[in-house]
Amino acid sequence: MACLVQLLTARNPKSPTIISEVLNTISRAPGDKTMTILSKDAPAEISHPAHPEHKLKLMATGAAEFQCNVCKELGAGDRYTCRPCDFDLHSDCALAEATLVHPLLKGREFQLRLEHPRHSDAGGRTCGACGGKVLGLHYHCAAKKGMDLHPCCAALLLVIPQEELTLELRKEASHRCSSCRERGRSRAWFYRSTCKTVYLHVACVKEIARRNRGAGAGESTDPFASVKEAALQIYRAKDESELERVILELVLGG
Repeated sequence: MACLVQLLTARNPKSPTIISEVLNTISRAPGDKTMTILSKDAPAEISHPAHPEHKLKLMATGAAEFQCNVCKELGAGDRYTCRPCDFDLHSDCALAEATLVHPLLKGREFQLRLEHPRHSDAGGRTCGACGGKVLGLHYHCAAKKGMDLHPCCAALLLVIPQEELTLELRKEASHRCSSCRERGRSRAWFYRSTCKTVYLHVACVKEIARRNRGAGAGESTDPFASVKEAALQIYRAKDESELERVILELVLGG
């Protein structure tokens, strides 16, 4: 992310907290009123209104899994943390910008909200990218019947490159997912190989990465390492029997 945005608590507690201002706690040059622009390296320490008691320090924790205390999603890798309080924050959540225009969603502008969305339906609102429930910090667009995105889903790579097989993020696909074998848009966005032979729901990509972490494998610093390997296994399957075996291993985590 390009900017570090400090969340401002709404004056009206009955309304969702809209992240629309940047506090002056971030270091700036004298007289500089613009939003702080970060280098490609994230700041080592930040203050965040979701945990105002202490500053949060950036930690590189490899493949160790944690739950973000703000968006409530699981994650791994670099995080902002307060050890005494056992408080963790995705770097994507910590550095999320106040507004978002996503290249896959032209004509929409999203605002960052701290609270989970209020809703009348029992099922709640879901992320337009992965289909998972929105339980905390999220991006919201009110246009066109409304849409929400987890900050980490909003930050997904548009392209996952590798020498043999490159995956591209798409809003929809006409093929079945190569992992769960489901067809349609119930799980929202897909990664599709440029050769159009491998299709993976974003939800399945997240699940593949989660199972890989749960198995204690994958110490690679590349968060997509297990996904790349799964896509390659599907791509290299020589026949339907081998493809079924690969898919079964993906589904069962074998």
